[in-house]
Amino acid sequence: MQTLYYQDAVISFNKYLIAERGYSELTAQEYKYDLNLFSDYLAEEFEWEIEETTVDEINQFHLSSFLNDLVLIKDDSPSTRNRKLYSIRSFFKYLMKKNIIEDNPSTLIEATKTSSKSEPVYLKEGEINKFLQAIKNYNSKNQSRDLAITKVFLYCGLRISELVNLDLVDINYEDNSIKFFGKGNKERYVPLHPEALQAIDAYVPHRNQITPNNTDAQDALFLSNRGNRISQRTIQIMVKKYAKKAGIKEPDRITPHKLRHSFATMVYKKTKDLRIIQELLGHSDISTTQIYTHTDKEERKDAVNQLPEF
Repeated sequence: MQTLYYQDAVISFNKYLIAERGYSELTAQEYKYDLNLFSDYLAEEFEWEIEETTVDEINQFHLSSFLNDLVLIKDDSPSTRNRKLYSIRSFFKYLMKKNIIEDNPSTLIEATKTSSKSEPVYLKEGEINKFLQAIKNYNSKNQSRDLAITKVFLYCGLRISELVNLDLVDINYEDNSIKFFGKGNKERYVPLHPEALQAIDAYVPHRNQITPNNTDAQDALFLSNRGNRISQRTIQIMVKKYAKKAGIKEPDRITPHKLRHSFATMVYKKTKDLRIIQELLGHSDISTTQIYTHTDKEERKDAVNQLPEF
């Protein structure tokens, strides 16, 4: 088996699609874009030097992490994830065909179900109380920060990418709101619940004791202990940690995105208004918002029990 650098393999694959498979240059570029997106992920999340990365270093874990984070962090749709999975599968099939690798790491990765009718995973009110109590009970110097982050998720419904990019100036104390640019560079206005505002106010004095590492960190609302803008990975790890400490069932399924689901579910139960939720979540299409019209098992039981006796 020959050793081939990842970037060289992508160039070779791109030529193969056009010359041997007869794909258009535009289609080949779409494959190349997906594969470059994956290499950017390896550089950012695993700190790999892509110029020195060979294709045989990549395994199923790296691919799964990338594809799952597209949904959990980037908020991409299942269909978008599946398209990128198809690009990756085609790439590694090509490498197998050319005898460049011995094993295909994409073989066991399954496509995501694209039905929008499935109910989202979310925390019920009792579980939210346990989650917040777990933070309060955990003896950590990051307690005020972790509480503030959690309450911003639960009371504002932000995407994780939006939360880590929040700056101090995004907090408007005149009308108690957050104003920022979200997905698609669209301006978002989200009212700040008193609980979220109080948690931010309690955190800021601790935040100000940390020396920022760079200009970007000077503006950031949430900082790491090293003085950098907090990373998405740090928040992911934090959420799973407290889900486990709170004794929540299947804690590995609880992610920052599930806290966003919890916010949307609570708002829908109070308002039954999808338009409000659409605006608060920053959804461009209301069909995306319709997953929050689900009911839980207890509500279904109550509805049936209230039927008259005959």
